[in-house]
Amino acid sequence: MYYFIVNPASGSGRGRTVWNLVKAELDRLGADYRFYLLSGKGEARKLARSLSEMNRRITVVAVGGDGTINEIISGFTSFEHITFACIPTGSGNDFVRGLGLTVKPLESLHRILHPTEIKRINIGQVAGTSFAVSSGVGFDAAVCYAIQDSQLKKALNLFHCGKLVYLLTALWQLFTMKRQSLQIRTDAGPAVSFRKVYFAAAMNLPYEGGGFQFCPNAQPDDDCLDLIIANGISRPRALMLLPLALLGKHVGHKGIQIVRCQSAIVTAQTPICTHTDGEVPGFYKEVSFCLRPEKLSVIFR
Repeated sequence: MYYFIVNPASGSGRGRTVWNLVKAELDRLGADYRFYLLSGKGEARKLARSLSEMNRRITVVAVGGDGTINEIISGFTSFEHITFACIPTGSGNDFVRGLGLTVKPLESLHRILHPTEIKRINIGQVAGTSFAVSSGVGFDAAVCYAIQDSQLKKALNLFHCGKLVYLLTALWQLFTMKRQSLQIRTDAGPAVSFRKVYFAAAMNLPYEGGGFQFCPNAQPDDDCLDLIIANGISRPRALMLLPLALLGKHVGHKGIQIVRCQSAIVTAQTPICTHTDGEVPGFYKEVSFCLRPEKLSVIFR
């Protein structure tokens, strides 16, 4: 049985358009499926929880963006009976980009109905929620917080330019946000203090923020997180590094450090903005990143 959790508002309404196309194809093929149209925040998490507690093998398909995927995966109490797939309709789509999945709706659907490759991937955990792509504090979280209800994002999505809002917001935050003093401790080494941190992010996949390749070597199935720390970088230098990050060419530059670990604890002097896959659960003085004990089965092809 296929269960489709659909966010019709994703991509400024693209979710509804894509779902109408997908539903018509499902009906044409006579597929056995059920669907749920989301109407508010938190609803996907509740649905996912109920589905994961059915105790029988099912395929759950997200029709939405990274935020919808995050809510669904966070709602799963167990991955044991779940096969997960997605038909992307968001503006960032870092989940499908990081896994190398197709963005074409009907091609995605036919792969879901007739899978030839299913992989088990790690899922991260922080602040009582999960993340499939990344979770971070500081600059990247501030960008996510700023665009959560951005009217500019909605307007640009209408012209299929949603990615541009991430870049514009990133530039604004680059020149306005206050850098943080953080202490970071990983299972790979002792605690280290940093005085001027732009951001620290635990990456499960290479991309976040609508295509910034912050950790090019991050792998979703290696039982590790790639922790990137941007520290002690001047604003002009950060401005130079930001476009390089779109290509993953910032790695190796002074002030950029990447540590492979299974867990990390970030401690700040004051509550700091935190994001999980672009969603902002809150502001915390201490954030602990780790991996969920189970891996999630995901349809690749």
